[in-house]
Amino acid sequence: MGFRVLLVVFPAVFAASAGVADAVMPWSFVNGSAKGYSIQLASASPVPGAKVNAGQSVEFKVTVSYQLSIADKGSIVVALEDANNQTLSRGKAQPSHVVKRGKGTFTIAERFVVPIGSKEVRLFVSLVPQGLEHADGALVLRFPVSYEAKATSIGYPSVAVALADLQSKPEVKFHEDHGWTIALDPNHYAYWTFPPADHPAYPSVVKRTAVNDAAGVGMRTEVLCESTQSACDKLEKDFNEMNERSK
Repeated sequence: MGFRVLLVVFPAVFAASAGVADAVMPWSFVNGSAKGYSIQLASASPVPGAKVNAGQSVEFKVTVSYQLSIADKGSIVVALEDANNQTLSRGKAQPSHVVKRGKGTFTIAERFVVPIGSKEVRLFVSLVPQGLEHADGALVLRFPVSYEAKATSIGYPSVAVALADLQSKPEVKFHEDHGWTIALDPNHYAYWTFPPADHPAYPSVVKRTAVNDAAGVGMRTEVLCESTQSACDKLEKDFNEMNERSK
């Protein structure tokens, strides 16, 4: 029953917020008001208005304060849209967290990939009381999208940009190996390895380039990882160990 209610609620909430002129929209605000329940921003990382980089995976961590008196429990639901009001969670259930009647605070941490081609992303956090077919007063956080090139060891600003560019090159050959995406670039003697979506280090890419120097023939390994630090460290360690075994 809860999921059916949520699917009805959010198109109406999002449509209402989209009607506010961009020129007068603050970086964070509560869209509308409700009787018997409300939600307010306590803190957020990144801070609303901070630039997020196109193509990169970003963790949005938001703490909200809420009050709920109209029902015994409700759900705090999170969604991310681009500036054209298109959801960034296609094919996935909207993250939701159950809260009980009364007042309190709640921290949500969700990771999304910032879309390429959008000028802004908007994070929506709503409190949906149990049994309601329509909820008002969504918290809206806005983040401008940056397209400034970031220097990385692999030569691309993000994992998504690297994959898209490699896919556009006819000389680069792709294949799958146990869910991992492997790209061979013969012009640069490079192997590009992308882990599957269920891997702890996703999204990331490992670039391995054949080199011939005074020490002999070997592989130079460079990693761009946009997951947690521990998962990224393990990914790099695993590939370095694989290189040592190959010697």
